[in-house]
Amino acid sequence: MNSIVGFTIFSGLTEDSQAALEAAQARALNYFEHLQQKTLTLGETRLHVWGRKGMEERIRSLADGSLAVVVGSPHGKVAVSDVEETLLSGKFEIPWDGRVLLLHISADGKRWRLWNDWLGSIPVFHAQIGNGRIASTLEPVVVASAGYTADDFFLPGLVSLLINGHFISDWTLYKGMKVIPPDSRMEWGEDGFRAEKLWTVGPSQSRWEAGWDDLVDEMYELSRQAIIQALSSYPKWILPLSSGLDSRLIAAVAAEIGTDLHTYAWGEPESTDVVYSRRIAKVLGYPWKRIDMCEDFLACYTPLWADLFGSSMHFHGMYQMCFLDSIRAEPGDALVSGFLGDVLSGSSLVEQKPGVVFYKKDWYLHWDPDSLKTLLKTPLDDALQEVSAEVQQLFDHIPGAHFSRLQLFELWSRQRFFTAFQATLSSYWRGVATPFLNRAYARFSLSLPRAVIENRRLLADVFRRHYGKLAVIPGTYASQPFVLTGRYLLKHRIVNHLPAPLHHGPFAGFDDVPLRMDIDCIQATGKESLWSLYEAWDQLSEWLDVCLLEREYQTLKRSKEDIRPLRRLQSVQALAYRLISPVSSPS
Repeated sequence: MNSIVGFTIFSGLTEDSQAALEAAQARALNYFEHLQQKTLTLGETRLHVWGRKGMEERIRSLADGSLAVVVGSPHGKVAVSDVEETLLSGKFEIPWDGRVLLLHISADGKRWRLWNDWLGSIPVFHAQIGNGRIASTLEPVVVASAGYTADDFFLPGLVSLLINGHFISDWTLYKGMKVIPPDSRMEWGEDGFRAEKLWTVGPSQSRWEAGWDDLVDEMYELSRQAIIQALSSYPKWILPLSSGLDSRLIAAVAAEIGTDLHTYAWGEPESTDVVYSRRIAKVLGYPWKRIDMCEDFLACYTPLWADLFGSSMHFHGMYQMCFLDSIRAEPGDALVSGFLGDVLSGSSLVEQKPGVVFYKKDWYLHWDPDSLKTLLKTPLDDALQEVSAEVQQLFDHIPGAHFSRLQLFELWSRQRFFTAFQATLSSYWRGVATPFLNRAYARFSLSLPRAVIENRRLLADVFRRHYGKLAVIPGTYASQPFVLTGRYLLKHRIVNHLPAPLHHGPFAGFDDVPLRMDIDCIQATGKESLWSLYEAWDQLSEWLDVCLLEREYQTLKRSKEDIRPLRRLQSVQALAYRLISPVSSPS
């Protein structure tokens, strides 16, 4: 897989800033010995890229002496030469779907231009540092080069991080550092930074008058073609298979076209995902394997998480690193991910209004505003108002019906910052494809009336009509399968009369057994699993009421029932990491 995984570009930095960024970059990349690295110079600009063997195919010197670089995991055939004419003409639009950036650097290095995919799925952090500037896919590299400290914290950004686990808009933890907006054309030059929204994907009402059967057929065809396009890049794939709808849809299409696919699940043997993903794989005839998670993966991988993501979101994805290391020797070229399918097919629609807490679901909420006022030792009213105003402004700039704007806001905020980490990690370990990051499918999804997609009704009918063998298999997507068989109803009736300890073997899966691997780690290894939190305890005590943090920790030590204390501590971990010296990282 010849993809470029990430990059850093800079010009005009002091020697100390360059040394700091190189050290931070090395800390992140030293773990990935299989990745190649390359440095190029154009005038005063230096570009550092890293990726897989053959990544030179994604770098091209153009006729005017400028340089074009494709970063990420675009679907299908990618040839930079195919876009040279339109790129130089100034009428350029990225022609590929998937996770992708296109970077264009002028021959003298004074001007950088960047286009990203419609989701902005590969965040790029950037800052003006004195007379110099830097942009990188690694947040810690920009922080290190700028030499930011706690004095540079942006309080509304911190509030956003602690409430929802991620930032909004182009905010970060620091006043001087921004992240590029989604679906945009960006330019850095002697006059600074500017961005232009492209709107390659947006809400519409183009299918509000369409018939139900036509919509089912169109969703089936568009989702199928998106998956086929993504799978066409390589012959062998690894699929993390849950009991949800998106990965099982990928598996169904892959089986139809004869793709060489190996499926995996992780968690306890009788967790909902493990029970039903095994059944899905068996029905489709694919090999399946359950991966055990070690009880110390938080302690092992959290420092690496910090080196890769810094304080760009709350600390929450270490289980993915453990999984990816566990399958290093397994067959398959790259991973294929169901990322984004749930939101596009309507899973996130709830009645809500913009405000300080945009997400009303407890599932999305870490510290609510009232508890945050108790936690932080600084007045928050102004910061909370600024968060609310920014959310409202972002929401007001999205066209379309209210529910469509909710959907797109969700995509441009939580999805691109909070859940895209899975695809990012996969790109570092094995390479990744994200079939639902497809413009035609996204435009279709954002053109539907609310009643069609609420509770994923349309996708449910796609399964009933085209993937009946999978529609009878339950999962985390609903309380019951889309097609109720007599066998299922009989077993369900029996389970209702059995005590919980007997819900095993043939009756496993009827109870919702969620994954709690992170809490398992904390209960097994204690404070070591929350690295940076207790190492920065004294510094945190100047910012926060640490007694509240200790209370959350003790709750986790006693019970796995409530995951919210874990989220609260993991959001504070991102702050704690920035309050201690990076060199204290045990990585």
